[in-house]
Amino acid sequence: MSIDELTDPSAVHKAAEESQELGRAAFREKYNFGPVQRYFVVVDGRLHEAKAIVGAAFGFQHPDRGPLQHGQFSGGETAANPALARLGFNVVSRRPTTSDDEVKWRKAVANHFDRLKNADGYVTPDVLREWGAYGGAQGVWCDAQRTREIDPAGIAVGVLHTGFHYADDLNEEGILYHYPTTNRPAARDSSEITAMKRAADLKVPVFVVSKPTPSSRWREVRLAWIEGWDDVERIFSLTFSTSAPSKVQDHDDSDEHPFEMFGNSSRRGTTTRKQRPGQRLFKLKVIQRYGARCPLSGVTVLEMLEAAHLVPDGNNGSEDPRNGLPLNAALHRAFDAGLFAINPTTLAVEVRPGLAPEDLGIKIGTIVDLPKKPHTDALSWRYEWWTAQAKNAS
Repeated sequence: MSIDELTDPSAVHKAAEESQELGRAAFREKYNFGPVQRYFVVVDGRLHEAKAIVGAAFGFQHPDRGPLQHGQFSGGETAANPALARLGFNVVSRRPTTSDDEVKWRKAVANHFDRLKNADGYVTPDVLREWGAYGGAQGVWCDAQRTREIDPAGIAVGVLHTGFHYADDLNEEGILYHYPTTNRPAARDSSEITAMKRAADLKVPVFVVSKPTPSSRWREVRLAWIEGWDDVERIFSLTFSTSAPSKVQDHDDSDEHPFEMFGNSSRRGTTTRKQRPGQRLFKLKVIQRYGARCPLSGVTVLEMLEAAHLVPDGNNGSEDPRNGLPLNAALHRAFDAGLFAINPTTLAVEVRPGLAPEDLGIKIGTIVDLPKKPHTDALSWRYEWWTAQAKNAS
């Protein structure tokens, strides 16, 4: 019997269906195959052990001759993988040697998870561990043993967001993930941070694992790309995008480029709620440029700070940090309500008639001492808008 006689794709589908019904271990036992070490075939979005599937599929196509036994053909690139490829199936490696193949593996695992999710879109922790998306209680999971052929120190595979301390940092578009700060040796935290940056440099996505509720036995898992970080505030920005970002934002370089006041990536989804996929990255850029401090109130708690647009997102304002300022949440709301503006010439705060700066919680009435300033064009646009609003209100 020759593996070249496997010519029917439907036989592979039948073998995959049986593997799904029996479970991987029982399927292997039935056909006398050992645990897979490297290669999996993707069938209808699910991952199956490539060599065992080939052996069983042969029996489905040739029932009079029965399945191929483990010793009757070679696995991997020698025989099983080419046989599956000839039939139009994709084979991925669990132990890749290149970053491109690691991306293929993680995307295949993410698609596999999509087929295993319950009605609410969650999986169990056991599923995450089985497929290597997460492997412990630590914040960053770095599977150095599996990924060391790509990088000897290992690459970050997954991160856990409990929501206990930074509940507002996770949304439908992405996550601001805080650097690990634990009671373990400092070198351990540092190595995990490096593993995250290495994943970004190699353009390899990571799994973001979260709990629907603090006591839930289920887990939500999504694939995300690291789009930037700030070492001072110790945060990563990750996006749930379908592809890697064209640039990793690891420092403020805005002054090296021409200022663009308009043009953003806002869009409307299928619902009426406006999507703002760049808002998280915009906050990172603003923090990198100005620091994590509201220049008008002095608030320095990162979770209380927001990135305020001068030319608003709704007016097609750009995500250039020079079109923004870090403001505490209350002042951001007051700013958007037109209760105050910043004079582009004097850089002093001006408030709506009838109000005083202290009424709004403004303790510092100027941004003149900011080491880096917003762009004059953005300040002027906002001031003219604010002036027109004030006239209309009078």
